[in-house]
Amino acid sequence: MAFFPIYHYRIHDDPGVRYFGDQLDFFDPWNDLNSSPTAVVVAPDRFHWVNQPRQQRRSSNTKSPCQHQVARAPNVEKFRIQFNVAGFNPETIKTHVEGQKVVILAKQEERLPDGDYNIREVRKSCPLPEHADTNQLVSYVTPNHVLVIEVPIKNPELERRQSEIKSENQNLSQFGSNRDPQFNYNAFLADSGFQPQIINKDDNKKQLAMTLDMKNYGADEIKVSVKNNELIVKGEQRNKNNNYSERSFFFKSVALPPGAQVEQLQSYLTPEGQLKIEVPFEEQKEEAQSVENQKEESKPAEEQNKN
Repeated sequence: MAFFPIYHYRIHDDPGVRYFGDQLDFFDPWNDLNSSPTAVVVAPDRFHWVNQPRQQRRSSNTKSPCQHQVARAPNVEKFRIQFNVAGFNPETIKTHVEGQKVVILAKQEERLPDGDYNIREVRKSCPLPEHADTNQLVSYVTPNHVLVIEVPIKNPELERRQSEIKSENQNLSQFGSNRDPQFNYNAFLADSGFQPQIINKDDNKKQLAMTLDMKNYGADEIKVSVKNNELIVKGEQRNKNNNYSERSFFFKSVALPPGAQVEQLQSYLTPEGQLKIEVPFEEQKEEAQSVENQKEESKPAEEQNKN
């Protein structure tokens, strides 16, 4: 059994390379642009937007002061397409949705002093997966001439499971009695894609175990990453010929519960195509009293009465 390497996002990574190559996997255009300075918010100034996220269009200068979005909606799925658009002016590239396809238009003109000219024009359409939320489609060109198109996927089965599990609390006890009130445990358990559960290991230790069906991908097409407390699984498919280079990706991510030791996360692929993810888990301890309360309780009784 061979374990996958786990890629970790570091907030101190060089921002100049965050949006090149595999570093792009850590970028969430619908959330990162409105998050804290510790998030990946530098590179949007470095590439050309074709279709901006709606929230970015509404308020491009708004930034949240929070440092860690524990309560962020988990269970995100998205689909990404990447094209090599070297040789095209990013200003001429357009993307739009027609039915259940995304259409890419690009045009490059070269006019010579003697009146001659060369025009190169491309139209390419790509099918989008079922349940793609085309109203939230975004696209942009990176500094290394890659057109990136991303669209979130609405999973109706997941939404149904979430509505059913809201009133079910019997499974929450596996996370311990001191659960973080800011984390949505019900939504985490409702994600039928990962099938999370806490299991008991030797020496009274616990482990968060998850399983994701990846039958359509080989071991060399799967990548597992961790960004803060968020687990990101990527499956990749490539299509390349003399005219264009296309890469399509399926992403599924989930916010891991407090107590998950993400630095020790491991994953592997079974012969049946099941991605197994194992994370040591420690139950949350009761929150310590604040410094102010400790000082107050340590005062002599007569001094407290004076106050």
